Amino acid sequence: MLKERPLSEKITALDGQVFDVVVIGGGAVGCSAAREAAAAGYSVLLAEKGDFASGSSSRSSRLLHCGLRYFEAPNPMRYFARHPARFLTSLSMARQAMRERRELVLTSRERVTPIDFFFPIYSDGPYRPWQVDMAFGLLKRLAPGDVPLDYTRLKKPEALQKPMVAALGNRAKLAGAAQFTEYQFNWPERLCIDAVLDAEEAGAVALNYTEARMGDMQNGARKVTLHGPDNAHATVRGRRVMAMSGIWIDKVLSAPGKRASRKIFGTKGGHIVIRLPEEYRGQGVSTINSWGEPFYCIPWHDLHYIGPTETPYEGDLDDIHVDEHDLEFLLSETASLFPGLGVTRDKVIRTWAGVRPLTYDPAHPKGSRARELHDLGPEGLEGVYAMTAAPVMSHRDSGRKITGVLHSGLSPSGTASALSYRPRLPIENSNAQPIAEGAGYTLADVRHAVRHEHARTLLGVLFRRSGVGLRHWFSDAEIARVAEEMGAELGWSEAERETEIDRYKRDITRLYGVPNRRDRAETNDDATIPQGERA
Repeated sequence: MLKERPLSEKITALDGQVFDVVVIGGGAVGCSAAREAAAAGYSVLLAEKGDFASGSSSRSSRLLHCGLRYFEAPNPMRYFARHPARFLTSLSMARQAMRERRELVLTSRERVTPIDFFFPIYSDGPYRPWQVDMAFGLLKRLAPGDVPLDYTRLKKPEALQKPMVAALGNRAKLAGAAQFTEYQFNWPERLCIDAVLDAEEAGAVALNYTEARMGDMQNGARKVTLHGPDNAHATVRGRRVMAMSGIWIDKVLSAPGKRASRKIFGTKGGHIVIRLPEEYRGQGVSTINSWGEPFYCIPWHDLHYIGPTETPYEGDLDDIHVDEHDLEFLLSETASLFPGLGVTRDKVIRTWAGVRPLTYDPAHPKGSRARELHDLGPEGLEGVYAMTAAPVMSHRDSGRKITGVLHSGLSPSGTASALSYRPRLPIENSNAQPIAEGAGYTLADVRHAVRHEHARTLLGVLFRRSGVGLRHWFSDAEIARVAEEMGAELGWSEAERETEIDRYKRDITRLYGVPNRRDRAETNDDATIPQGERA
């Protein structure tokens, strides 16, 4: 049975409490803000309407990138000459990317993986070899040298010795390729879970599956109503409210009846997952698609994923997935850019899509990537702040900036504590059965996830807390085994356990399936996890 109070009891027990800070949204930025604020001595409540890391934070291209993409534009010299302010913004964002890259690699190496990346240079392309040299030289100067880029420019004969470069199209006009080291998040969801646990250790209260709605200010604190499972509800107050809810920010800010101006412009990024021959493993390509936008083929364990799309999104924020239009675009671009890979619809194993919470700016037709921390006081929402366009890779810096704003006008009610940012690793020396062969995540870890990491669903364990789900196709027996373990902890009846299994299968088909084709997610037994790979 459950080793801690049910979530509904946790919620009702909070009724009437006053917090220094209420953080709404449990993605990478919200979890990091809660961690930093709690460690600074503030009393913090973190509320997430779904599971932690269930939104855009889990749907990105998973790159801890070096900042090169901020200089990518059609005719970049002309573009930045015409828009010098945008060049300065790109320079600032690239500098921040390099700093974040360095910090995460040095302090959380277990959460990132280095990969060999190639950027093809074409004689008829938008970038000359000297421009590529200049861009990487600039990036090198923007960051310390202890996490190097390992940049080298390969001439055409040498570049074509690399299988991933040899698979590219337009080889007749290939002039060479830039080779450099990029880093990839092993799975960004775990960064959020780690941040939640850090925040709780520092004294924060963290609630998932709890919707928070803002109300009016009362005696210097804003009313926030909490709504959770089993009709649980409570009213708390926050001296400051941080709307860190990503693509849902505009909805959160409209709740009090004083509708703030638009803050979010969402663009959808879709990906396809494929399996390539062994010689491609560990190699990725960064190039430019037909729309002049970044496009990647990225290694992922023994798989690769390709994308993203970048289209304005006005659809259901709770039902984001790759549709037929996305799939056709991704296949068309892949056939044009990587004809040597031979990717066709029937070779697509899985898909996923997310929506980027970019900053709304009429001057940018697809939203601005400039991160902004908005003070909603001038719009009638005193003590409310929202952050837009904050990528996963900058979550720590975002949390610090948010805490800096707190310090400027609010003294913490408690004592500060130190943060180590240590990754939470699977339980060691466990004789428990693994959830799948070679997974590095056991049934003991499942129990731990339920008891200590707020896991309440199969999707929450098999994808977000273990990181295994996107790269392994669980059999019915494996799913049932994990469901039985969770059910014993959560008190599920047999009927509830079967309902949860059905929900899990529907969710992965909807979120990760291939449009207009029965998803192979839980029936393909040839996609095993390579031995020695730990989640």
